[in-house]
Amino acid sequence: MKQTFLGIMALVIFAATALTGHIAQATVSSATPVPVQVSVSPTGGAVNITWRVVHSVTAPGTVTTSSPDYTINVNGVPFATVTKSLSRTTTIPAGVPETLTFTETIPVSAALAIRIADNNNVATIVRLFSDGFGGPQTATARLNVAGSAGALSINRIDLAFENGSKTRIIEQNNELFAVADINFRAKGLLQAEWRLIDSNSIRGGQFERVLGVVRRQLSAAGNGRIRLKSPKLPTDLSGLHQVRLVITDPGLRFEEPTLRYYVSPSSLPGGGRLLNVEVVQPKDNAALNTDQAFTWLSVPGAAAYQIEIFNSGAPSNPAENLSQSPLIVGPLDVDGKLVAGKIVPGTATSATLQQTSFQHLEHGRTYLWRLRAISDNGTVIAQSDLRKIRYP
Repeated sequence: MKQTFLGIMALVIFAATALTGHIAQATVSSATPVPVQVSVSPTGGAVNITWRVVHSVTAPGTVTTSSPDYTINVNGVPFATVTKSLSRTTTIPAGVPETLTFTETIPVSAALAIRIADNNNVATIVRLFSDGFGGPQTATARLNVAGSAGALSINRIDLAFENGSKTRIIEQNNELFAVADINFRAKGLLQAEWRLIDSNSIRGGQFERVLGVVRRQLSAAGNGRIRLKSPKLPTDLSGLHQVRLVITDPGLRFEEPTLRYYVSPSSLPGGGRLLNVEVVQPKDNAALNTDQAFTWLSVPGAAAYQIEIFNSGAPSNPAENLSQSPLIVGPLDVDGKLVAGKIVPGTATSATLQQTSFQHLEHGRTYLWRLRAISDNGTVIAQSDLRKIRYP
C-alpha cells in the first residue's frame, strides 16, 4: 500500500510539473505612443494615436493584452479618465517578443483645448497596458494646442458706436458710447487708452486727451475676441469730435481706427442765417462721373468744407445710411436722405468724390447736392443752394 501511495504521488507531481511548464507567463516589456506628441486646434477636434506594445511569454500559449481606459492630464493634474478598452488576444512562441499596435481616435473638446492653452500648453494622454501578469507598462503621449504658445498679439480692432455706425450726429448732452471688438491671439495683458480730440483741438494741433484706461488680462486657445466699451463720450461741446482706442501694449502692426461724431448746437449763430457758398461747378442738373470736380469760392473762417449728396425722393436706395458716408455735420434741414459725400480741409476750393461714394449711387437717378462750410469749432457758417445732379 505504501509503495502504491508513493507511486501515485510521484505521478501527481510529474503531471503538475508538466502542466506548470506549459502555462504561458506573459510580460509587457514596453509601451510607447506614435507619434510621441499630437496637436489639436484651438477650438478642439480629435487626435489619432497608435500605441505600440511589446510583450513576450515564458512558454508557448495564448495571452490577452489590454488597456481598459486612458487619462488626460493637464499640467500634471488629471482632467478626465475615459473608459475605452483596447484589447488583443494572440498566441506566440516562448521567448520571442511580439509587437502589438492599437490605433485610436481621441476627441478633444473646446473646453479642454482652452484648459490646455491656459495651463502653459502642457498636457498628456496616458494608458496602462498589461498581459495580466506582473506590473503594467505606462505609455504617455504629449498633447498640445496648435498656435497657443507665444505672447499676446492684436490682429484686428473694429470700432463703432453702440448702434453699429461709424459716424454719429447727436444733440448736446445726450449719452454716447463707443465699442471696440478686438481680435487677439495667445495670452497676456492688454493695456489701452480711450482718447478724444474735440472740436477745439481738431484744427490746432490734434491734441488728444485720455478718457479712460484699460487693463485686461486676455487668454485664448489660439484666436480670441473681446468687446470693450468706452467711458461716456463728451457731448456738452458742440462740433466735431474724434475718438479712438489706442493700444499701448502689446505693440500693433497697424493704425488704430478712429470714429467721428458731431454734437449739434441748439441753435445756429446769427439767428440761423447762414452765409452763401458760391459754387463754380458742376452746374445745376449736370451729369456726374468719377472725374467730375466740385469747385467753389473760398469762405472766410472755414476750417473745412463738406459736400453732401441727397436722395431726391425717387425709390428708396438701400445704401442710404449716414454711417456709410464720411461726413461730420448732419443734414438736419433737408428732407431727402443723405446718400454720399466728402469732407476736405478749409484750404481747399476743389474736390472729387472718392470711388466708394459712387457705390452708394444708382445709375439713372437724379440727386440733390450742396456744399457746406464749417468753422474750426464745428459750426456750419455757410452753405450753397441745393442743386440737381444726374448719375447716368
